[in-house]
Amino acid sequence: MEHFPEQAWTDFVRGVSQTTTRTGIESHLQRGCSSCKTSFKTWNRLRDITLSEKACAPPESAVHMVKQQFKVKYSHEQSSSVLASLSFDTFTQPLAFGMRSATAVARQLVYEAEGVTVDLRLSVQVSPSQICMVGQVLEKGSASPCNAAIIVWTERGYPLLEESANEC
Repeated sequence: MEHFPEQAWTDFVRGVSQTTTRTGIESHLQRGCSSCKTSFKTWNRLRDITLSEKACAPPESAVHMVKQQFKVKYSHEQSSSVLASLSFDTFTQPLAFGMRSATAVARQLVYEAEGVTVDLRLSVQVSPSQICMVGQVLEKGSASPCNAAIIVWTERGYPLLEESANEC
């Protein structure tokens, strides 16, 4: 008794097999081959599972977040990057006389690297887990650098945020 390869079964259950192959498999199944009936049930069940997978798609927001993670993770490897050094931090400056007991509402950081200055202002939002970051990228000799990307990393080396400078 002739048995069929896996490719023939996958084409058969999807309904895309050639006419001669389809009729051969149908007549073979009608003759009662238990091995091929098992193969048919297995491939048919697999087809049903893959068709039902379309209903289990993740939310678009989750897909967007994953794509952003890959973009941040691999974008710095594709282009040249420069590690900037911190040149100013308001946390290192003492508060003015009479304000020493007050807490600072914002933190200003200035980084420099290869003629580019990044001025950032970080402030806590309504929730302590949310931070607003506003800043500017300045290049010596020009108004604004084009295609500059700022990546903020955690202490453990994970990308936290990536932003690009506005278009020139």
